[in-house]
Amino acid sequence: MFKKINFQFLISYFGLIPYVLTFLDKYYFLIVEEEYLLSFITYYSLIIIVFIGSINWNLKNNPPTHIVIYGFLPSLFAVMIIILSLLNIKILIIFILITLLLLTQLFFDYIILFANEINKKAFYFLRLPLTVLIIIFLLLISL
Repeated sequence: MFKKINFQFLISYFGLIPYVLTFLDKYYFLIVEEEYLLSFITYYSLIIIVFIGSINWNLKNNPPTHIVIYGFLPSLFAVMIIILSLLNIKILIIFILITLLLLTQLFFDYIILFANEINKKAFYFLRLPLTVLIIIFLLLISL
C-alpha cells in the first residue's frame, strides 16, 4: 500500500496547511491579529517561491547557466517583496506581486523544465494544482 504513495507529493500538499489555517483563523477563529496573519502568509509564500526556484539547482552536475540564473531569480524577487513589505506597501499589492511571481514561475517551469519531459505527472498533479490552490488562498486571504 505504501509503495503507491508518493511521499514527496504528500508532503508537498501538506504545505497547504498554513494557508488553510490562516484562512480559517481570518474568517472563523479570529485568534491571531489580521496583520500578523497577512505577514506570516506573505513570508511563507516567499519561502515556497524560493524553494521552488532552488529545486532547479543540481549541485552534483554542472547545470546550464540559464538554469542556475532561473533558480536564483525567485530569491532575488523574494528579497524585493520583503523590502516592499518592510516599506509598508499595501498587502493587496504584495499579494498581487506574489501571485504574478507564482504564475510566472509556473509558466517558465513548464517551458524550461517540463516541456520536453515525456512524463509530466509532477507538473500536472503537483506543481500546477498546488500553485492554483496557493493563488486561490492568497486571493481569499487578501479580501
